[in-house]
Amino acid sequence: MRIKIGYFAVTDAMTPAGCLRQSIEAEKIGFDSLWVEDHLIAMPGGKECSFAWTVMSSALQATKKVPFITGVTAPIMRYHPAIVAQAFATMAAMYPGRVGLGVGTGESPNEMAVYDGEWPSNNARLEMLEEALTVMNRLWTSDAPISHAGKYYTLKNAVLLTRPKEKVPMYVSAIGPRAADLAGRLGDHLITLANNPQYIRDELVPAFEAGARASGRDPKPMERVGHFAYVYDPEQVVTLENLQQDAGTIQGGAMAKAFSSEFISIFHTPEDFIRKIEAMERMGYTHLAIADQRMGIVKGTLPSLDEAAGLRIWKDVLPHVR
Repeated sequence: MRIKIGYFAVTDAMTPAGCLRQSIEAEKIGFDSLWVEDHLIAMPGGKECSFAWTVMSSALQATKKVPFITGVTAPIMRYHPAIVAQAFATMAAMYPGRVGLGVGTGESPNEMAVYDGEWPSNNARLEMLEEALTVMNRLWTSDAPISHAGKYYTLKNAVLLTRPKEKVPMYVSAIGPRAADLAGRLGDHLITLANNPQYIRDELVPAFEAGARASGRDPKPMERVGHFAYVYDPEQVVTLENLQQDAGTIQGGAMAKAFSSEFISIFHTPEDFIRKIEAMERMGYTHLAIADQRMGIVKGTLPSLDEAAGLRIWKDVLPHVR
């Protein structure tokens, strides 16, 4: 199976109209998927922060066949899982086979902006995510109203009358083995920032596969999605010091083991892209979700960079990685 290549429409870096234009162009270039950030508060360096679901639904209408996936939505605090389930069921009913939902345990700036209390621990948020995924799966698969009285969420005779023929595929974000196990048990695919080959091989993927088998499924057809960011700099004016290299505000005990190289790469030529993709494929990834971070993450005063070049370069890259 050839590796899939997906491209992020970075809502923290562009206006909603800019995201729409970039999505249309990315489909024309030939990407296999498009991904949309789901933030309320922009990441460090971000100059915009539009509502992901609005951008996604508009882009689905403006394009022809490419699938769109959030990277990622946290259905645990800012959103009630029933609302997430309804929103994505509606989009999937309108655009069959083109809507995916990436889910994770969230980041403090986004969730705490609307939440009164303390930021829950990693373990608590994983518990919340597990219950949220259970609620969403029930709503997507039940023809009758359901009620749920859980530790974190309540439903009273809730039902989704508008649903797609097939359940919305869920891409569960994981850095540590516990989240990877959850991805296998209750999700459909894994997405991760991890780039340490040994950790991915020995801990992360085995946990994901074990979770899938525990749910009675074969893990082989389930996607392993690797996520990384880049700055395309053909003039070689960007240095590592210009980059915000931390993976946002994500924290957790597995972070130190998950990374053996920087999250954001600086590429000067098409060959740099090709080598990176080949390296990710050797790690076992079957699908890549790649973000051009030039407009949102570069720090300092630099000569003006061609804003379209980071997308246009893929015309030279994609034919060589398929």
